[in-house]
Amino acid sequence: MRYNLHTHTYRCRHASGSDREYVEAAIKAGMKTLGFADHCPQFFPNGYYSTFRMRPEAAAEYVESLRALKKEYKDDIDILIGFETEYYPELFGKFMEFIEPLELDYMIMGQHFIHNEYEVPDYYASNPSYDDAKQYVRQTLEGLRTGAFTYIAHPDILRHEDSVFYRELMTYFCRQLKEMNIPVEYNILGYRNKKWYPNPIFWQAAAEVGNKVVLGYDAHEPGALLEQNHFDACMGYLNALGITPVNFEDVEIRKPVLKVR
Repeated sequence: MRYNLHTHTYRCRHASGSDREYVEAAIKAGMKTLGFADHCPQFFPNGYYSTFRMRPEAAAEYVESLRALKKEYKDDIDILIGFETEYYPELFGKFMEFIEPLELDYMIMGQHFIHNEYEVPDYYASNPSYDDAKQYVRQTLEGLRTGAFTYIAHPDILRHEDSVFYRELMTYFCRQLKEMNIPVEYNILGYRNKKWYPNPIFWQAAAEVGNKVVLGYDAHEPGALLEQNHFDACMGYLNALGITPVNFEDVEIRKPVLKVR
């Protein structure tokens, strides 16, 4: 379990620390693989731009910086370069065209919104309707079926006050993810910051279904990679459910390509 594929950088405008500091923290923590998956650029209409993601003009420098560190630290750690991104059907084609020349190693899906964020802002932070919850699952599965994503980050970011409905929906969700061999991430940042996720109902469903699970630090500062106590607590919780997170070798790293599967 000495790897992390969910690392952000200052370019997303809500993380701190230099790229090098993340790499050195990961090495100090004993990691053998560190994946950077900063919040990706997007191409929104009508001049809208979110405040929590990288600007398009920063993407090339992001990749160049990490490739230089990958070469410099090749004897100490393997560095992978990717993005965390939502799946917005109407924007996905242009996004994939943009990232093609960057030659990323992988992407993870971090679906924070349904439809698109410029028309449905912050829906997930409140209690979604039954229809919105179902749309979240439909849209996320549609994106994952493109074959462009290695795993899904914080799949339990969706919440609902109807626990029976939520359990049924998440069981269906987990079964579909297992069928696609898409790992689900137990999000250490959510645990660390006492957010509404990780959600025990989701993880009970994942344990029952038998999903492949990864631990993701979702690091927004280098020091987060050194917080062994949070890692141990999350690992202990999963083990108590009968879940053993997979080793890096068991994660299918899917290189995003323009002609999606």
